[in-house]
Amino acid sequence: MNPDEFKKRCKGIVPVQYCPYTKEGELDLDGLKKNTEFLVDFAENGERDVVILTNGSTTEFYANSIDEQKSVIKTVIDTVDGAVPVVAGAAQAGTRETIKMTRYAERAGADCAMVVLPYYHAPTKEGMYRHYREIADSVNIGIMIYNNPNVSGSLISPDLMQRLSRIDNVVALKDNSPNAADYAMEAALIDPEDMVLLNGNGELHYVGSAACGGRYKGFVTFFGNFAPSTSYDVYESMTEGDFQKAMESFGKQLPIWRLLAKFMKKRETTSIIPSVFRTNLMYMSVGKACMDLVGLNGGPLRLPMENLTGEEKRELEAVLKSVGMI
Repeated sequence: MNPDEFKKRCKGIVPVQYCPYTKEGELDLDGLKKNTEFLVDFAENGERDVVILTNGSTTEFYANSIDEQKSVIKTVIDTVDGAVPVVAGAAQAGTRETIKMTRYAERAGADCAMVVLPYYHAPTKEGMYRHYREIADSVNIGIMIYNNPNVSGSLISPDLMQRLSRIDNVVALKDNSPNAADYAMEAALIDPEDMVLLNGNGELHYVGSAACGGRYKGFVTFFGNFAPSTSYDVYESMTEGDFQKAMESFGKQLPIWRLLAKFMKKRETTSIIPSVFRTNLMYMSVGKACMDLVGLNGGPLRLPMENLTGEEKRELEAVLKSVGMI
């Protein structure tokens, strides 16, 4: 679909997919196909607003070779077959290599390419603008900016985001800013005709950002991969403007969030990024284990990410049973 069509359909829950691996650590493309079919069925059976995001940070794109990244993108696009919009992560550390992957995503049939901020050398504001301008000019599909300080050490300010939104096919923002003021400023500064705003930090942050004049049209979620109904309840509640109902829906996920926090406390991070900008990466270990426990396909993570222990998996299984997810 063209960028304008994508903007119209870019709303709802955006499950950012896991990349399933076999016990030997190889790509499990059959498992990826089944996971994708599960999401398509969820969207189609309820005529729900769902966008599938693949080859992102949660997909462990950084741990996959370029050929593996391309296989992930192609498998998902072919499986979806136009049923729902597909966003393919295309970021590399430099502009030239990102353009190559973005062009591949377009050839493969992606509806939009997601590009995280340059993640090795932090550019100036002008360098950041030119990075996205050149990428956008290289393709005809839409570009989604992934504003994530945890993986890049940078953060695009609302004024620069407004400037970027005026590039014709820069059509969406996955915003992982932890700052509620940034949500409000972006909602105030960015023309809805130019850019769709999505909260990248999941269900709880979405409830806050959705209060900004209804400008945030959905959110990226890891829960949506294995328990999409809980995520969709939060989204649907906010489309009705019912904050209390949204928080009650989020409460269904709370036992898993608490367990995730417990697991994280046992592991000391090496990150020097201030905690307010840092993502709790144990969500990847917990999410993949949840995929396996509910009968989907997760498998192990690739190093340097850490898998749950056997004891932790049993504890997680008990929590999933207690909330009715298995």
